[in-house]
Amino acid sequence: MIGIIVTGHNRFADGVSSTVEMIAGKQEHYLNVNFLDGSSHEALHTALFEAVKTVNQGKGVLVFTDLKGGTPFQQAVMIAMNEPNVEVLTGTNIAMLLEGTLMRGGFDDVGELAKKLVETGLQQVTRFDKEDLMKRDVEEDEDGI
Repeated sequence: MIGIIVTGHNRFADGVSSTVEMIAGKQEHYLNVNFLDGSSHEALHTALFEAVKTVNQGKGVLVFTDLKGGTPFQQAVMIAMNEPNVEVLTGTNIAMLLEGTLMRGGFDDVGELAKKLVETGLQQVTRFDKEDLMKRDVEEDEDGI
Protein backbone atom coordinates (compact mmCIF):
# COMPACT_ATOMS: atom_id res chain seq x y z
CA MET A 1 0.00 0.00 0.00
CA ILE A 2 1.20 3.51 -0.82
CA GLY A 3 1.89 5.54 2.32
CA ILE A 4 0.41 8.99 2.90
CA ILE A 5 1.77 11.97 4.80
CA VAL A 6 -0.15 15.21 5.15
CA THR A 7 1.74 18.34 6.12
CA GLY A 8 1.11 22.06 6.18
CA HIS A 9 1.15 25.20 8.23
CA ASN A 10 -0.18 25.10 11.77
CA ARG A 11 -2.81 22.32 12.04
CA PHE A 12 -3.75 22.07 8.36
CA ALA A 13 -2.79 18.38 8.33
CA ASP A 14 -4.93 17.57 11.37
CA GLY A 15 -7.90 19.48 9.94
CA VAL A 16 -8.10 17.90 6.49
CA SER A 17 -7.21 14.48 7.87
CA SER A 18 -10.02 14.64 10.41
CA THR A 19 -12.46 15.03 7.51
CA VAL A 20 -10.92 12.07 5.69
CA GLU A 21 -11.16 9.97 8.85
CA MET A 22 -14.81 10.96 9.33
CA ILE A 23 -15.65 9.75 5.81
CA ALA A 24 -13.23 6.85 5.30
CA GLY A 25 -12.34 5.79 8.82
CA LYS A 26 -8.98 5.55 10.56
CA GLN A 27 -6.19 4.84 8.06
CA GLU A 28 -3.05 2.73 8.23
CA HIS A 29 0.28 4.00 6.88
CA TYR A 30 -1.04 7.59 7.10
CA LEU A 31 0.56 10.31 9.21
CA ASN A 32 0.09 14.02 9.82
CA VAL A 33 3.10 16.27 10.27
CA ASN A 34 2.15 19.76 11.45
CA PHE A 35 4.43 22.77 10.99
CA LEU A 36 3.51 24.73 14.09
CA ASP A 37 4.36 28.34 14.84
CA GLY A 38 7.86 28.49 16.29
CA SER A 39 8.99 25.19 14.76
CA SER A 40 12.26 25.17 12.85
CA HIS A 41 12.77 24.07 9.26
CA GLU A 42 15.19 21.45 10.53
CA ALA A 43 12.66 20.00 12.97
CA LEU A 44 10.06 19.78 10.21
CA HIS A 45 12.56 18.13 7.86
CA THR A 46 13.43 15.54 10.49
CA ALA A 47 9.75 14.85 11.28
CA LEU A 48 8.90 14.45 7.59
CA PHE A 49 11.88 12.19 6.97
CA GLU A 50 10.89 9.95 9.88
CA ALA A 51 7.28 9.92 8.69
CA VAL A 52 8.38 8.80 5.21
CA LYS A 53 10.33 5.92 6.74
CA THR A 54 7.35 4.97 8.93
CA VAL A 55 4.60 4.92 6.27
CA ASN A 56 6.65 3.51 3.39
CA GLN A 57 5.61 -0.10 2.79
CA GLY A 58 7.71 -0.45 -0.36
CA LYS A 59 5.25 1.04 -2.87
CA GLY A 60 6.11 4.66 -2.25
CA VAL A 61 4.81 7.64 -0.35
CA LEU A 62 2.55 10.55 -1.27
CA VAL A 63 3.20 13.75 0.65
CA PHE A 64 0.26 16.16 0.54
CA THR A 65 1.18 19.79 1.31
CA ASP A 66 -0.85 22.97 1.65
CA LEU A 67 0.97 25.78 -0.17
CA LYS A 68 3.35 25.57 -3.11
CA GLY A 69 6.57 27.20 -2.05
CA GLY A 70 5.79 27.09 1.66
CA THR A 71 8.15 25.53 4.18
CA PRO A 72 6.29 22.19 4.39
CA PHE A 73 6.35 21.93 0.59
CA GLN A 74 10.04 22.87 0.42
CA GLN A 75 11.05 20.35 3.07
CA ALA A 76 8.98 17.59 1.44
CA VAL A 77 10.58 18.33 -1.93
CA MET A 78 14.07 18.17 -0.40
CA ILE A 79 13.25 14.70 0.93
CA ALA A 80 11.67 13.58 -2.36
CA MET A 81 14.83 14.60 -4.23
CA ASN A 82 16.82 12.08 -2.22
CA GLU A 83 14.28 9.32 -1.56
CA PRO A 84 12.97 7.05 -4.32
CA ASN A 85 9.21 6.77 -4.83
CA VAL A 86 8.27 9.85 -2.81
CA GLU A 87 5.84 12.17 -4.61
CA VAL A 88 4.90 15.63 -3.34
CA LEU A 89 1.50 17.16 -4.08
CA THR A 90 0.61 20.72 -3.19
CA GLY A 91 -2.58 22.75 -3.03
CA THR A 92 -4.17 19.81 -1.26
CA ASN A 93 -7.95 19.71 -1.05
CA ILE A 94 -10.25 17.20 0.64
CA ALA A 95 -11.32 15.54 -2.62
CA MET A 96 -7.81 14.67 -3.73
CA LEU A 97 -6.76 13.53 -0.26
CA LEU A 98 -9.85 11.38 0.16
CA GLU A 99 -9.50 9.83 -3.29
CA GLY A 100 -5.82 9.13 -2.68
CA THR A 101 -6.63 7.51 0.63
CA LEU A 102 -9.31 5.28 -0.86
CA MET A 103 -7.48 4.38 -4.10
CA ARG A 104 -3.89 3.93 -2.96
CA GLY A 105 -4.25 0.19 -2.40
CA GLY A 106 -5.02 -0.30 -6.09
CA PHE A 107 -1.88 1.41 -7.39
CA ASP A 108 1.63 0.03 -7.67
CA ASP A 109 3.05 3.24 -9.18
CA VAL A 110 3.01 6.19 -6.79
CA GLY A 111 3.70 8.59 -9.67
CA GLU A 112 0.61 7.47 -11.59
CA LEU A 113 -1.55 7.91 -8.51
CA ALA A 114 -0.07 11.37 -7.95
CA LYS A 115 -0.98 12.42 -11.52
CA LYS A 116 -4.55 11.17 -11.07
CA LEU A 117 -4.92 13.06 -7.81
CA VAL A 118 -3.79 16.34 -9.37
CA GLU A 119 -6.59 15.93 -11.94
CA THR A 120 -9.07 15.27 -9.13
CA GLY A 121 -7.90 18.31 -7.19
CA LEU A 122 -8.21 20.57 -10.22
CA GLN A 123 -11.71 19.32 -11.02
CA GLN A 124 -12.86 20.28 -7.53
CA VAL A 125 -11.78 23.92 -7.83
CA THR A 126 -14.66 25.86 -9.36
CA ARG A 127 -17.04 28.71 -8.78
CA PHE A 128 -20.74 28.25 -8.23
CA ASP A 129 -22.47 30.43 -10.81
CA LYS A 130 -25.98 31.23 -9.63
CA GLU A 131 -26.87 33.07 -12.86
CA ASP A 132 -25.83 30.12 -15.02
CA LEU A 133 -27.95 27.80 -12.89
CA MET A 134 -30.94 30.12 -13.18
CA LYS A 135 -30.54 30.27 -16.99
CA ARG A 136 -30.53 26.48 -17.19
CA ASP A 137 -33.70 26.31 -15.07
CA VAL A 138 -35.48 28.75 -17.44
CA GLU A 139 -34.35 26.81 -20.53
CA GLU A 140 -35.60 23.56 -19.06
CA ASP A 141 -38.99 25.13 -18.24
CA GLU A 142 -39.31 26.46 -21.83
CA ASP A 143 -38.83 22.97 -23.26
CA GLY A 144 -41.71 21.71 -21.18
CA ILE A 145 -39.66 18.92 -19.70
